Amino acid sequence: MVQGVYSVEELNVLLKEEEDILYEIEQYKQSNLDATNEVNEEEMVQMLEKLEHSQEKQQLIIQNELKNDDKMEVLAERLAKIKTLEEKLQQLRERQEVSVNGTVDIITPMLPMLHTLCIGPGLGRHPLVFNSVEKVIKKAMEFNLALVLDADALFMLSMKQYTSLFAELRDYEKCVMTPNVMEMRRLNDALSSSLGTADDDTIGENDNNNIIVQKGNIDTVRNIHHVMHCEEEGGLKRSGGIGDVLAGTISAFMAWNTLLETDTDREDTTFKQRQRVFACWTACVVVKKATKLSYGKKRRSMAALDVIGEIGTVLDDIEQSLV
Repeated sequence: MVQGVYSVEELNVLLKEEEDILYEIEQYKQSNLDATNEVNEEEMVQMLEKLEHSQEKQQLIIQNELKNDDKMEVLAERLAKIKTLEEKLQQLRERQEVSVNGTVDIITPMLPMLHTLCIGPGLGRHPLVFNSVEKVIKKAMEFNLALVLDADALFMLSMKQYTSLFAELRDYEKCVMTPNVMEMRRLNDALSSSLGTADDDTIGENDNNNIIVQKGNIDTVRNIHHVMHCEEEGGLKRSGGIGDVLAGTISAFMAWNTLLETDTDREDTTFKQRQRVFACWTACVVVKKATKLSYGKKRRSMAALDVIGEIGTVLDDIEQSLV
């Protein structure tokens, strides 16, 4: 079942309009700046120090740099155009906000029906989509929904404008982040930058409450209290998309864990944290086993879809071994 929640084409139009307006504003400002290059700098500094408002400063620059009426008129027209463009930019950003909120309004009613929300695989890096994702994540946290963040969602969290969201998610116990080596490096850089600390501060050395699944030859799953290592042997080929398969499998296990939490009266927070780590670790084991099985059959032609096809077999085998 697929539910469309936004149109990339419409978002691209809004983004292109913003880029064009910003470029035009910059061109007008640069033209005014170029016209002031011949001013007596010392004299101008003295006069500017007496004024507080940038608009008054701009008028003074006009009066003191350009002595003929024609140039004064040109600069006045440029200033008026800049003001008009800035008003147009504000209106455009209001339209962008309406579009972003429209996406969030479509998704929000679905959240109470979910046990887990996975964000990242196939997401892309569109700035307006990121704006929507930020709002959706916050809504999901309000519903106390389990979150699995992978791929482009992790790239988003490494960006400076999402520092606050990153901090919130590090304290959210039902959030699972699944970084590979490069994604881990970006997140660590973002963390060090936001905290103003040394580069060796890492999200995996864990003062955070959420769960980090650090992918590699040996997957490491940890939160602030618990750590597990998945040393299961996988296939010999690393096909594109297997990370997405893992994110989806972790989402399934987190959903099952949510159902178990709902069915139990146990209120032990530490126990619940340990069970979430165990759920993620089990998902890692399943995908490694499925990858090995798939590689054994497909060899070099193995693809991510082949791995998905083996997950049912792996789960059956695990169930049989527990009987």
